[in-house]
Amino acid sequence: MERLRVGLLQLEVIREDAARNARYVLGQIRDGARSGCDVLVLPELWNVAFPLPGPHVLIDEDSPLVGSIAEAACRNETWIIGGSMALSTAAGPRNRCLVFSPEGDIAFRYDKVHLYPGLDEPNILSPGVSPGSFDMGGLLCGVMICFDAEFPELATCLSSDGAKVLFVPAAWKAEYARLWRALLISRAIENQVFVVGVNRCDRGKNSSFGGQSLVVNPFGDLILHLDDTPRFERVTLDLSRVRAARSEHKVVSSRRPEIYRRWR
Repeated sequence: MERLRVGLLQLEVIREDAARNARYVLGQIRDGARSGCDVLVLPELWNVAFPLPGPHVLIDEDSPLVGSIAEAACRNETWIIGGSMALSTAAGPRNRCLVFSPEGDIAFRYDKVHLYPGLDEPNILSPGVSPGSFDMGGLLCGVMICFDAEFPELATCLSSDGAKVLFVPAAWKAEYARLWRALLISRAIENQVFVVGVNRCDRGKNSSFGGQSLVVNPFGDLILHLDDTPRFERVTLDLSRVRAARSEHKVVSSRRPEIYRRWR
């Protein structure tokens, strides 16, 4: 695979009405999936208000909502990076990204490792313990959720596993938009990968999320940057740029992990 058609769904979550929000998001997913994308990407915790009001908002993985996303993936033969959802699991309450295959299966699960204290996540959710590396039809990819992007070690772990594209679903606060851009550009440059960040764009009394979803190439160039309104955009990634970046600027191949381990 040399080219990847990616659809970004920047959503304005309807916080006050979960049923209406579910209908809205599923409609956006179905429309986006029909656009001819290879993969569709959603933002973080799109199924709930955020900050989370409590554990009563958690849903199960076998819920009709999850089933509807799987059906959309299958009907349109597309991958869906399901952003993340607040889910009740056997391991506890999780901020979990579900990756749906074109066959309608859940191909991968990633639980957010770094829960954000600023929105009380650690008081309601349990952190994940495994990295988000997965195979998407022969293309190695990685997932980080929002606050995870603050930690370069996680992105380096994913790129060291072979990931060429990092997906970052987020509910990133509007007042920190400058950090959002800087961090995702940095993760792309450090690891010489594509970074696809998809943010919510809903506003409320206690928290507002600023949109500005973006795509960064392995050289650190912004190739897509949205505003703060609900949008769907499609972009094609030329995956040969990963190879070109790593050939021109030998950053990844110059790492010395065997030395770094001695310093711990």
